[in-house]
Amino acid sequence: MNPLSKKFLPGVILSLAILISACSFSTSSTPRRNATYASAAQTSVSQEVSQDVTNQQLATDQSALLSPTNLPTATATATATSTPVTTTYAEPVCDNSIYVSDVTIPDYTTVAANQTFVKTWMLQNTGSCAWDTNYTLNYVGGSQMGGTNTSVGGSVEPGQQAELSVTLTAPTTAGQYTGYWRLFNGSGATFGEQVDVLINVDESAVAPLATLAPIATLAPTSTLALIATLAPTNTLAPTNTLVPTHTLAPTATLKP
Repeated sequence: MNPLSKKFLPGVILSLAILISACSFSTSSTPRRNATYASAAQTSVSQEVSQDVTNQQLATDQSALLSPTNLPTATATATATSTPVTTTYAEPVCDNSIYVSDVTIPDYTTVAANQTFVKTWMLQNTGSCAWDTNYTLNYVGGSQMGGTNTSVGGSVEPGQQAELSVTLTAPTTAGQYTGYWRLFNGSGATFGEQVDVLINVDESAVAPLATLAPIATLAPTSTLALIATLAPTNTLAPTNTLVPTHTLAPTATLKP
């Protein structure tokens, strides 16, 4: 070995040792850094996963809280209070009436042209006031058929029923005719249910003979006392028997 090699050899060896040491340090530190980085990354992922799990749990909890089936139930407690009951009574209606039935000439009855007839209704007094002769059944519309306003004719007490009639004459032209009538009180105010007469007029129909109203039956007169029986007259005594007269002697016979 020459002297120059001996001079530089230790330096080369030292340099190689330093270089090897440096490489070894670099090689050994790299896995440590990688492990550190991996650990940090794993921690970050774990935190993110944990945060996601936490967020999902919160969302689930909130959904459960907002679900109608899990809403808190409010319990209503009824408190009984004493409320006074006020009873209101309607004032009784003085004048009122209802239709009960048709007594004569039901609806759609066929009558002859120009036939006179009597229409009668049954009405009931449903008011609190009695009807008197000042109450009338008046024509209010439709075909009047010659009818005139008619007095009730007597006293009708509340709750009672009465037959009210008007005399009418059928029109001369064939067709269907309807007239409307209603009650009026003594002051001229109308009240109660409206009634009507509805007929079919047939020009070819023959008017029936007028039916006379039955004559009122007279009360029997008081029975007269029996006439006193007269005593028989005295019997006349027989007259005296006449004595027969003398027989006349025959006259003399004349000679021929």
